[in-house]
Amino acid sequence: MHRLLLIIFSALLAIAGASSGCLGFERIGTATQPAPLRDGSMQSGYNHPETGKGPLRVEIEHQEDAFRIHRDGKPYYIKGIAGREFLESAAAAGANSIRTWGPRDADVLLDRAQDLNMTVMLGIWLSQHASDYADPIYKKRKIQEVQSLVESHKNHPALLVWSLGNEINLEGADTRAAWQFVDELARMIKDQDVNHPVTTVISSKQTTLNKIAAFAPNLDAVGINAYGSVTCLRTMVDHSSYNGPYLITEWGVNGHWETAQTSWGRPIEPTGTQKAEYHLLRYAQDILANSDRCIGSYVFLWGQKQERTPTWFSMFLDNLPGTDTARVSFPAVDAMHFNWTGRWPVNRAPQVLTMMINDVPADRNIILSPGEPMISRVEAGDPENDPLSYVWELLEEPSVLGTGGSHEPRPKTLSSVRRDNLPVLSLYAPLAAGAYRLFVYVLDHNGHAGTANIPFQVRESRGQTVKTGRHPLGPG
Repeated sequence: MHRLLLIIFSALLAIAGASSGCLGFERIGTATQPAPLRDGSMQSGYNHPETGKGPLRVEIEHQEDAFRIHRDGKPYYIKGIAGREFLESAAAAGANSIRTWGPRDADVLLDRAQDLNMTVMLGIWLSQHASDYADPIYKKRKIQEVQSLVESHKNHPALLVWSLGNEINLEGADTRAAWQFVDELARMIKDQDVNHPVTTVISSKQTTLNKIAAFAPNLDAVGINAYGSVTCLRTMVDHSSYNGPYLITEWGVNGHWETAQTSWGRPIEPTGTQKAEYHLLRYAQDILANSDRCIGSYVFLWGQKQERTPTWFSMFLDNLPGTDTARVSFPAVDAMHFNWTGRWPVNRAPQVLTMMINDVPADRNIILSPGEPMISRVEAGDPENDPLSYVWELLEEPSVLGTGGSHEPRPKTLSSVRRDNLPVLSLYAPLAAGAYRLFVYVLDHNGHAGTANIPFQVRESRGQTVKTGRHPLGPG
């Protein structure tokens, strides 16, 4: 089954780029040995790496046709997670780095990363509003904040790289003034800290790379967030005027803005199995295959968040509805374990192939009358033939939508029910007209779950008599 899905998805996704060999090098990041500051003094607090104290030198080298990271003099390829949760699971799966969007609890996170033999790409939040980059008060405050942050954490051995901003180009701060200020901050950081490169993170846009090349030359690399566009990312980078290394700082399944939608405008989410296939193919074809310029990646999201659904980007689920299960991992976690180690985990998540309502798939626009009987069927299996149980949850579609990944409240659960060993559920459509989504979580009782959901709409017909008193997930 896995091989068949791999073949199908291979036909849909573009293969880009190729890696190349290397001889000789040019340093573009930090120096190999502790270097003096610009005033001639040595950086304070440096200790030899073998003592376990002080920073480990990180540099980005240009080796003929390829860029490489070296950490403490050794080659280092970023196998990263975007998120702060479930770090032990990440380390066990083969991840070696953590990306943050801001410096909250940086000392705690750096210490935890050090304990797990991981590193941190430490984010520094910057405004996404162009007007702030013409505001001397904002700029002075940000300079002071960054100086303090760098002084506090520059000598931590788990620090890998500083990261200025996240997608400031997405909301309008894609201006000359903004990138010149980013460059000013990068230069300032490198004055304070000679051990770590400085990057920024952007949404995938060629004109932004051109501006970075023109106005922010002190950046050592650029992080790019790309979902469906990851398949053409290398081509975009190569066609820009930016000639340095890049890393993919968010990637995974296609975004909800990149998928097919229902006739009433709701995105159709892939199953957990389909998402795992995306992770396998894109890591091989769009990340590793471009390692001459791509110095690593951070998969999104190692954790859970509500963004159109509770499962779209999430690789884990907390507090499974209708059960006492505290946490489960999804098939994408298994895929990343394979990507990072070359081996599958001993026990893998169940695989959900299809989900239908009244034998109709999501892309055929399921429209029901209030209280109408409906039957949902799921086709699922388990790689180790573990016994499966099914948890169903009915949600209204969200009415408050975030933008650019901003906070989005989780819709209220209307009903949930558990059905052991039975991949079929009879229920009634809700009585109120509106947009809904039915979820299924297929559990293997080993801490894993396969996922799928299907959107549907309830519409009242003129003159229709609605039967009352029926529970949506009651027996049909």
